Formats: sequence, structure tokens, C-alpha cells
Amino acid sequence: MKKLKSITTVFILITLLIGCSSVRITDSWRGSKTLNIKKKNILVVSKTEDRATQIRFEKDLVLNLNKNGLTSIESHVKFPYSDPTEKVEKNKEKEIIKNLRKSNIDIIIISSLVDSKKYTYSINTNENIQPFPYRYRKYRSFYEYTNQEHNTIEMEGTTYVLETLVYDITQQTQDQLISIITSEVDNPNNLSTTSNDFSKRIIKDLMK
Repeated sequence: MKKLKSITTVFILITLLIGCSSVRITDSWRGSKTLNIKKKNILVVSKTEDRATQIRFEKDLVLNLNKNGLTSIESHVKFPYSDPTEKVEKNKEKEIIKNLRKSNIDIIIISSLVDSKKYTYSINTNENIQPFPYRYRKYRSFYEYTNQEHNTIEMEGTTYVLETLVYDITQQTQDQLISIITSEVDNPNNLSTTSNDFSKRIIKDLMK
């Protein structure tokens, strides 16, 4: 019974550790004190090769932007056949911006993964638990623990670094980049939870 209780405790602990993602803003820059994005049409772009992730991140950001009184639309809705990861040649940028303006787009918010960092850490369970191997895989991250004489859980996680760029394409070329937001997502487990958390953090920074 005691052994069963100990194993259950470990499962609960692991669930708490990997069941929620931590999103935080690590750096933020803006061209002016106040961003002039209200009463403008916003296009939200998530640059990823995974279609499901793109749709989820764009949908949540648009949903939360519109809840805050802004007007936005997802790139996969506005331009369903476009590839957000396709590299734009320098000589075609003006043409693309011109076409976006014709489509009634004023602001573009582009989020993309720019880096990932793996790390390991240990947690003391403070219980006399028998060895019980466990491995969990989600979003290309591995979580493991080994119970040895010190009753510790050995964890391996990944922190993903995302960059969000905000452009006002109604301005001159040199003035179009109006904000850069860098954020970190620690050990993402659930796509929906992570996406919603990410969108709220980004909007909070934009609405300052």
C-alpha cells in the first residue's frame, strides 16, 4: 500500500511538472511609446511547417486580439494557399506589401521559433520510493526520472524561444517594423494551452 502511494505521488508530481507550459516575455522593443494598431486591420502569421500548430496559434491570437477591441484575421484564413515559411526574395517585398494593402491589411504580426535550449534538473521527492522507470515524450521533448539512493527525479526539458515581429505596412519601409517581442515557452505539453497562454502574453505586451 505504501509502495502504491509512493508511485501515485510520483505520477502526480510528474503530471504537475509537464501538464502546464510556462510562457514568459524575455525582451520587448517598440519603435514608439504607444503602438498605433487600434482601428487598423491586422494579419496574424505563425511561421511553422506544422499546419495544425499554425492554425492553433493564429486562431488563438486572433481570438484574443478581437476580444480586446482590435480587428484581426488569420493568415491561413485570408490566404489559405500561402506558405508562411516560404522565404521572400528582397526584390519582391514591395510587391507583396502592395498586394497586402490591396487586401486591406495595415498591420502584420509574425511569430516564429528562433531557437531551442535543452536543460536537465533534479527534484528531490523526499520519499522512500522504489525504482520505477518512466518516460514521457511530447513536442519532441523527453522527460525522464530515475529513482536511486537519493530519491530524486532526473528531468530533461526544452525551452523554446519565439520572436514576434509587428509591422505597420502603412508606413515607409524604414519605419514599418514597430515592435519586437521575444518570449520563451518552457516544456510545452498541450498545444491548446500553450497557444492560448502565448497569445495572452503577447497581447498584454502589445496593449501596454
